[in-house]
Amino acid sequence: MLDLHFVRDHLPLVEGKLRLRGMDPAEVLKDFQAIDIERRQSITEAETLKAHRNRASEEIGKLKKSGQDVTARMEETKELRDKIQELEKTAAEYETRLRELLAGIPNIPHDSVPVGKSSDDNLEVRRWGTLPKFDFKPKPHWELGEQLGVLDLERGAKLSGARFAVYWDLGAKLERALANFMLDLHTRQHGYTEILPPYLVNSESMYGTGQLPKFAADLFRVPHGEKDLWLIPTAEVPVTNLYRDETLDGSRLPVSLAAYTPCFRSEAGSYGKDVRGIIRQHQFQKVELVKFAHPGSSYEELEKLTRNAETVL
Repeated sequence: MLDLHFVRDHLPLVEGKLRLRGMDPAEVLKDFQAIDIERRQSITEAETLKAHRNRASEEIGKLKKSGQDVTARMEETKELRDKIQELEKTAAEYETRLRELLAGIPNIPHDSVPVGKSSDDNLEVRRWGTLPKFDFKPKPHWELGEQLGVLDLERGAKLSGARFAVYWDLGAKLERALANFMLDLHTRQHGYTEILPPYLVNSESMYGTGQLPKFAADLFRVPHGEKDLWLIPTAEVPVTNLYRDETLDGSRLPVSLAAYTPCFRSEAGSYGKDVRGIIRQHQFQKVELVKFAHPGSSYEELEKLTRNAETVL
């Protein structure tokens, strides 16, 4: 979520960046400015009345000591208290509306990002490796996996429905081996600490990494009493939220964490060729790396430390 002060101080910039993303600022920001002004006015008025009430309380104490009647002054402080509570309630309501608006504002693109309407407008920045060439027509992975007896999409569908898979024998062993390889590599050689987080998280965690409110349709929600729990779409959610609402000592940084978990996604908007096989599954497993680092860490340094950081299995 973008910082409130940043949006307030750079509103024209935010509006312009939203237009570059093909969005209508009036629809995204709605009454942001008006709500922000009303919230601040309510807070200012409440603080002013608190100062007035404090002075009145001091005067009441002096009047009582001198034996004077304080009935009128007591009634005045009671009225002040009621007005303060009303203003604080109003400010809290505006705060909630403001947070809902801020949560719906997407990240603004960097100036270096090319403007385009589709993936056809993307620019290739660099390429690593050489595309393999075959003297035969390669088979798609869903055919090859079935013929080798390591991938079973039919039984996955029988057990759970479309976009689920069963891995057999060497297929299951390969996935486990890859996970162990990635975890061992990064914990033994790159300074990462392995953790095993919960696979269900609360709504606060989903808001913390930006899955909510925008991507609610892409998530699996699990009603739980008065609150909802959510199956994690990636280990990034619980791992990143480990330090939510905490301040890390800068001397501890970087903090490097690795986690191997299943990931659950509804893939509500996916279609076409990616639907076949195991590209767009409701459940898949991967090793996730999360690094908490100083804001000044250079891109090149972070890239070097996290190269080959994420392997989707």
